[in-house]
Amino acid sequence: MQAHNLILTGFRATGKTSVGRIVAARLHWVFLDTDDLARQRLGAPIADIVARHGWSFFRTVESELLRELAMMRQTVLATGGGAIEHSQEWQALRRCAFVVWLDADVGTIRQRLQNDPDSGHQRPSLTGQAVADEIGHLLERRRPMYAAGSDMRLCAANRTPEQLAAEIIQNMRR
Repeated sequence: MQAHNLILTGFRATGKTSVGRIVAARLHWVFLDTDDLARQRLGAPIADIVARHGWSFFRTVESELLRELAMMRQTVLATGGGAIEHSQEWQALRRCAFVVWLDADVGTIRQRLQNDPDSGHQRPSLTGQAVADEIGHLLERRRPMYAAGSDMRLCAANRTPEQLAAEIIQNMRR
């Protein structure tokens, strides 16, 4: 199998969008972010969508987007942190993609979320708890999915997006 695409997965605030933009620019590929596509499609920030319609509605839209994106070529795709939970759609995406899991510890994620002024309206709570309080539980649940659904794991803590992008490109060329 030759990878015609790159998919970045991982929890919130692990750098998928930042790293993805750099990789796409260096490869001269298209960059897409599923959260941005969902916002465009629904005409509202994710927090507003979730507040009005709930997470189930958002996950349905996300699932539809993933199905549509399975046919992309020469694309770097930054997925939402929960996209990995769409197992059927994920397998379709993986057929012609190199999948990289950007991982980080709870403390790093919590700090990045606190430092991001846009986090509040871009990243609503998934469980009803404070976002900072739900990280550990969700990471524990998703880590096995990220591991099983990825070709490569990179620790994103204490590394710049440029460093991560360079390592991804190097591994894609092998």
